[in-house]
Formats: sequence, C-alpha cells, structure tokens
Amino acid sequence: MVTSSSSVKVELLEQTDVYVVATWRRLMLLVWRRQASVAGVERSRALFQPWAARQLGGAAFLVVVPPQRTGPPDEATRAAMQRAASTPGGYLKGMATLIEAEGFIAASVRALMMRLQARGTQGSAPNIFRTTAEAAAWVAAVLQDREVTPERLEEAIRVAREG
Repeated sequence: MVTSSSSVKVELLEQTDVYVVATWRRLMLLVWRRQASVAGVERSRALFQPWAARQLGGAAFLVVVPPQRTGPPDEATRAAMQRAASTPGGYLKGMATLIEAEGFIAASVRALMMRLQARGTQGSAPNIFRTTAEAAAWVAAVLQDREVTPERLEEAIRVAREG
C-alpha cells in the first residue's frame, strides 16, 4: 500500500500494532511503535532482501526506535537483530538506527545497538543517531541521494508510523 503526504511517498509493506516496515526512495524503514520484537526484526529482514535487490545502486536500512519509553530488547530479539545485522548482500549500502528517545533507558538501548551493529558490520563504525537530521545526512551520503533531507525523512517516518 502506498501512502503519501505533500512531500513524500511511502510504501507500507507490513504494519502491525508493534511495528511498520515501509520504504521511501531507496531506504527501508523498520519503525517500532512499541517494544522491539523478534517478529518485526525477522519480517523486515525477509522483506528487505527481495526489495533491495530491485533497487538500482543498492539500498539502506534504518531502524527507528520511538520517543516513548521502551526498554532494551530481550535476548531472542537481540539474537534476531544480530542475524539481521550480519546478513550479507551487495545491495545493502548501510544500516543505521535512529533512537528518538532520551534518558538512561535510551542510552542503554544505544549502547546495545552499537554492539550489535559493530558485530554485524565486521568492524566498521556503527551508525546510531539521536536526531533525524543526523540520520538524514547519513542516508543522503550512503545512497548519494540529494533529495533526502531531514524534513523529508522526518515526514517519511511520520507517514510510516501513522500507517
């Protein structure tokens, strides 16, 4: 299902009360509505591979952790995230996480995501962002897409989250 606002066109691939998997341009978004789950991680991984293979120049993947309080993922979800982060494929240009929350729990989630991404990316620096502007700069650079701006990425996330 394709949904759009005045500035972005987002394709919703799957949505539940816990997560949304959507695409915008050559970026796949896994937008958590609640606590991260194995099902969301596994479904986004399964949807990413065939979609990304069709994107000329490759694609990127952005996980969005909501601003409301969420705790660190449980052990099973962490294992699923580790598998997803280490998935090979020449079409994956980069993977990042945007953690919109603040505070102690958000800091622990950031630390955990940094460890998971560092293991999955074989030593390259993990991409963990606190703001949409930081994430948009990364997406624009990794995809070499000047149309990606902080405002448009923020709007794409909002459209995906609202479904």
